[in-house]
Parts: sequence; C-alpha cells; structure tokens
Amino acid sequence: LSEQKHANDDNTAAAHSTSSANRQNRILLFTAKNLIVRCNLPLNIVESAGFRVFMKDYCFKYEPISAKKLKRDILPSFMNNVSKTIHEALNKINYLSLTIDGWSDRRCRSFLGITCHFIDDKMMSQAYLLDFVRHKSPHTGENIKQLTEDVLDRFEIKEKVFKIITDNASSMIKAYKFGLFADEETDEHGDTSSSMSEVVTIFDDYDHDLELSDFQAININHDEDDDDLEGTTNIRLSCFAHTLQLVVRDGFKKSSNISRVLNKCQVLAKFSHKSSKMADLLDEINKNINKMNVTRCNSEYLLIKSILSIGKNDLDAITKLMDNSIQFSNNDLIVLEEIIDLLEPFYEISVKCQAETIATASMVVPAVIHSLSHLHDIKENILFCTKLVQQLQLSIETRFSGIIKRLNQTDIMENDPFSDPVYFMATVLDPAFKFYWIRDSGFKITS
Repeated sequence: LSEQKHANDDNTAAAHSTSSANRQNRILLFTAKNLIVRCNLPLNIVESAGFRVFMKDYCFKYEPISAKKLKRDILPSFMNNVSKTIHEALNKINYLSLTIDGWSDRRCRSFLGITCHFIDDKMMSQAYLLDFVRHKSPHTGENIKQLTEDVLDRFEIKEKVFKIITDNASSMIKAYKFGLFADEETDEHGDTSSSMSEVVTIFDDYDHDLELSDFQAININHDEDDDDLEGTTNIRLSCFAHTLQLVVRDGFKKSSNISRVLNKCQVLAKFSHKSSKMADLLDEINKNINKMNVTRCNSEYLLIKSILSIGKNDLDAITKLMDNSIQFSNNDLIVLEEIIDLLEPFYEISVKCQAETIATASMVVPAVIHSLSHLHDIKENILFCTKLVQQLQLSIETRFSGIIKRLNQTDIMENDPFSDPVYFMATVLDPAFKFYWIRDSGFKITS
C-alpha cells in the first residue's frame, strides 16, 4: 500500500509538472502572438519590471523569460508554421501575381518586400507576404532580380508568375526588363536572399537593439524614374497608385506659381513640428498641420487641406510665431483651394486603391477617364491654376498613354506605359464597372 501511494504521488507530481509546463508554454505563445506580433510591441517588453509584475498577478507560477529566448525559440516557430501554410496554399494554384517594393528602416538598412496575390479554389482573393528580404547594396536591377528569383525558387512558383507589379524606379524596371527567365546564371555580385525558413539566421543578422517599435518603413531612394524603359516586357506592370502620384508631382514641378505657394506650406509644416509655441496654439484651436513626406501618396493634398482648415485669422497668428515669418495672401489661399478642388478625385482614387478588398486592376481605366473628365469640366472655373490643369492632363496622357491610345483606337507602341489589355479586361469583368464607365463618362478622350 505504501509503494502504491508513493507511485500515485509521483504520477500526480508528474502530471502537475506537465500541466505547469504546458501552461507556461501557452503563456509564452500568447505573449508572442498577441503582444509582439499583433500589437507590434518590442521584444524586450518581457524583461520589463511592470510586465513581469503583471504576469505574476495573472499567474503566480509564471516564469520570466528573456527577449533572447523569445526571439530564438518562439518567433521562429511561428515563422516556420506560416511558411508551411504558404507552401501548401501555393501548391494548389496555377497562377499568381507579385507586388514588389523596396523599403528601408530608420537606420537606412534596406529591405525588399515580395507579396503574392492569387484566387484560391473557393474563388476568394488571397495575398501572402512571401518574404521581407534584407537587401544590401548595390540596389541594382540585377540584385533585385536575383533576390526575387531566390524567393520564388524556394517556394517553387517561378513558372506560376503571371504579372509583377512594381513602382517606376529605374532599378525595378530594369530588374524585370526581360522577365524572370532571361538569365539563369548566378548573379555576379554573389548576393543571396535570407529566407524565412532560415529564421535563426535572419534574427542573428539584425542588431540586438533592433525592435519592432523602432522600425518605420520608408521608400528606398532608387534612381530617378525611368520612363524610357517602361513596357519593355509584358510580365511587369507599373503600380497604378505610384504612377498617379507621379502625375501629381509632374503637375507641381512644372507649375511655377504652384511651387511658390506649396513651398510656403512646406516651410510652415516643418516649423510647426519644431516649435512648441506653435504646437500650443494649434492645440488651442484643435488643429494640426500635416507633415510633408515625399514618399507618401497624397502628402501635398493632406498638407494643403490641413492648412486651409485653420482659417485666415488663425493662420496669420500662427505664421507670426515663425522666425522668418511668411504670409499667405488671399490669392495664395485661393490657389490652395483650387489645388484641393483639382486633386480631390486623385486623393479619392488613391485611397480606394489602398483598400484590401478592392481589385485595383479594374479601377485603372475608369479612374483615368474620370480624372481626365474631372480636369476637363473644372478648368473653366480655375483662375490661378490653369497651368496645373494643363500639366496634369499632359502627364496623364503621357504616363497612361497605352490606355489613352486604346480608348482612341490608335496604334500602340511597344514601350507605351499601361498598354497591357489586362486593364480593360479587368474593368469589363468587374460587376462594379462593366461598360458603365463608357456610357457615363460622356467625355471625348482626345484633346
């Protein structure tokens, strides 16, 4: 009986120990999944005194862990599970498209994000981030192509790629100038991508002081946009939102009177984020001035709109706080109001393009027609920004020349941007558009 009692006690202790270990593991998994991944909190939160006190109150048997253990043991298991799920999903499909973009963090370390998009067997659109690869210099087209092929080979999907969507940076255009199969040789620079499957190596490559809260992605400064290379291969398509942003930039760049007023807005915005007195005054009137960011869509639009919302009297009081005070005349304010009226459709279109449930490809043709129609209708009411209207129209006709020529039923050149018929196919097949955009436009495309 005594031996039986000791055996039962041992079994109970073992079961209790196993239960405690399982509970501890669940806590670690929940912490990593919900706090680190979903809430984007830094890894070292698990080492803070406040967090450990909270966890002890929640579970008095909680055993504190280090950020190093979380990074080495827990997060890699998540990444491996995600990678396995992606592999299984991609094995079931025949075609997909890619969106590829370059980014850098606050410490100017560059990365390449590669996302795939496809329709699954349930006719639902899906999108998976395949990899976020460390992209070391030089940021050439050859290196970008090599990184892309390394990722695609790892997932065994190179032959399934239908289209690749990138911005208009010359390095991006050159990377896919001849598609993905033109050169199967090893890149002469010897650069290779860090894969998600090699998760331990990935985390070791980053400095130990890198935290998710410190990471803020901004566009890599590639070479100047290269329009001459546009359309050299039918596998690559230009990002519609980025091209629309370039249209607006073209208009501002080539309209001298607009540049002068916009420069005032930029100076005011820069000062407002450095002056505590101006911050206090803006807080009193419950207003704020958006910060100018050249890598963000609609940056100029949001900046101008935030300034116009302040009102003339308050704006004069704010500008007087500046070391080198600037003044917005009545004509300046009229110019800003006209800019807002002109750019309103561009802003609305770009916002819709960022929605996850929107099929952007089907929006391109109706959006181009709507933008031209808007400029055509509003130009009679414009006093100071007629040059901007002309430049916006010219830029649309140039950067979307493939669409314009198809609408006018004229010959399309090989290098015409947006000449791929997929844009018209997507529009007609989209129940939201079909052929309504032709009937409702009522606007002749040719000038």
